[in-house]
Amino acid sequence: MAQRIKEYAVGDLARLAGVSVRTLHHYDAIGLLRPRYVGANGYRSYGQAEAERLQEILFYREVGMALAQIAELLDGRAGRLARLSAHRQRLAEEAERLAQSLATLDATIEALKEKQEMKAEDLYKPFSAEKQAAYEEWLVERYGPDMAEAIRASKAHLKAAPEGADARIVAKMAELKAIEDNLVAAYQDGRAEIAPLFARHRDWVAAMWGKPCPPAAYAGLADLYASHPDFVARFEAMAPRFSGWLVAGMKDYAKGLGA
Repeated sequence: MAQRIKEYAVGDLARLAGVSVRTLHHYDAIGLLRPRYVGANGYRSYGQAEAERLQEILFYREVGMALAQIAELLDGRAGRLARLSAHRQRLAEEAERLAQSLATLDATIEALKEKQEMKAEDLYKPFSAEKQAAYEEWLVERYGPDMAEAIRASKAHLKAAPEGADARIVAKMAELKAIEDNLVAAYQDGRAEIAPLFARHRDWVAAMWGKPCPPAAYAGLADLYASHPDFVARFEAMAPRFSGWLVAGMKDYAKGLGA
């Protein structure tokens, strides 16, 4: 006799996965996760394939991927094994980067405790030239030749600064920290008036690019923030679930400007 396929009621699957029933209803409504079938009484029933698809959805949501991007990935040509293997590789690379950041942070804390000055080459280990090169390669691979040209133009703009590229970058990163600190505070306070904060952030981006940042480009930058695990990890380190709020806020601001 054939083995009966394991089936889950919507409430059972929600409990197993640690999500709400409302979430599963939403995934059904947008076509991301359809039930195996819906009974005459309207009750949803899920099988093993749907349970596995939900597992993947949760993997990708954990790193801040948008639902539309997840749907595109799951419905693409790559099989489940290939998708999960690629995702594991990304997480392993992120774990390695975080391990390096933790090691540098621990060394910095220890140096402060011992009132010792760290060597310059040890201060910036998490931000090595190799990491920057790998990140730029990822950008060009994802966005094409136009991104390569944009990177070259941005570097040339910074290098042309009277104080030199290194000094300009240090100053601009200090400015970015102040902007991001205000954004995090607005997120944590639930502040309603946030448009001026995003305006300042957009102005900073334009200054780094050396050219205007139109609304569509700012919205595209938000997509980049959501799609790269380095950005997601960076923003989540500032505050839990801040990355999603930031991306949504950037897109809303761009939309208000006519993106």
